[in-house]
Amino acid sequence: MLARFCCLVLGAAALLAAAAPAHAQWVWTPQTGRFINLDRMPKETAELQVEYARTLLLEGNPRKAFRETDKFIRFYDQSDFADDNQFLRGEILMAMGRAKGAAEEFQKVIANYPDTELYSQAIEKQYEIADHYYEQGLERIDDRWRLLFRKRPLKRAIDVYGMVIDNQPFTPQAAEAQYKVGLCHYAAKDYLEAAFEYRRVVEDYGTSEYVADASYGLTQCYYDMSFPPEYDQSPSKLAIESIDSFQRRFPDDPRTADLTPKRDEMREKIADQRLLNAQYYERRQKFAAARVYYEGIVRDYAGTAAATEAEAWLSENPDVFSLEEKYEGRTRRTL
Repeated sequence: MLARFCCLVLGAAALLAAAAPAHAQWVWTPQTGRFINLDRMPKETAELQVEYARTLLLEGNPRKAFRETDKFIRFYDQSDFADDNQFLRGEILMAMGRAKGAAEEFQKVIANYPDTELYSQAIEKQYEIADHYYEQGLERIDDRWRLLFRKRPLKRAIDVYGMVIDNQPFTPQAAEAQYKVGLCHYAAKDYLEAAFEYRRVVEDYGTSEYVADASYGLTQCYYDMSFPPEYDQSPSKLAIESIDSFQRRFPDDPRTADLTPKRDEMREKIADQRLLNAQYYERRQKFAAARVYYEGIVRDYAGTAAATEAEAWLSENPDVFSLEEKYEGRTRRTL
């Protein structure tokens, strides 16, 4: 009976070995009293485990390398090489094309090991990932075949740049990341969000080299947000204010010349809207209100086409009731 039982045990072990993957190495350990898969065991030390995973990555086997970093976490997570293992996980995911996951792994290096020598390298990797997404976003934003997902790379770039800002607030690196967040929103044609982010550069990083670029970006946001004369002209007014501010603060910047025609265009839009209002009241024979608008156009928007038309109307209608004359007590006639 004993011999028969031993045969059954050996047969079962043989079946298990045959059913296991070809690469699995099962050995009997007297200490545990059971079979152990050697592939699930780590290397003898934490350092060797990290180096083994790195070697697999260099050999072009990132998936197995990542599994080895998982093994490190299970067996050596409290060792002095834990930050190296965490950083390596980010590098592996980058090699696998999983950039967003890589950024999150690098963030864990920064969050869990604030004293690590890899701190600045982790942030540099995040910059690299964010820049990659930004460039990818520029390529896809006008792709009509990617209508639903064309903004995704830009949104991911914003997320990763945000990590950099949170990791190093109020530093030159954060100023650059903040400016690039504005660039991402602008590329996505989210002009209001872009303007907000550009303003943060100007207000929070006033001594940064990116203030001039952010100020110029602000003028472009308001310019692109402007509407035809039939609609609200608040963005046009903001565009003029931001252009005036830029030209005043950076008079030697070569971009100031490009802003002058845009400023003139915004003045024309506002003046045209005022002219539409004047004509609206004129059609309804509310000449006092119409005259107020015509006079305002001539006074505030001289040199525009609307001002020329307003001057012609005022010349042709000298006796129409003037609101200014009413307050001066010189009413010409009552309508």
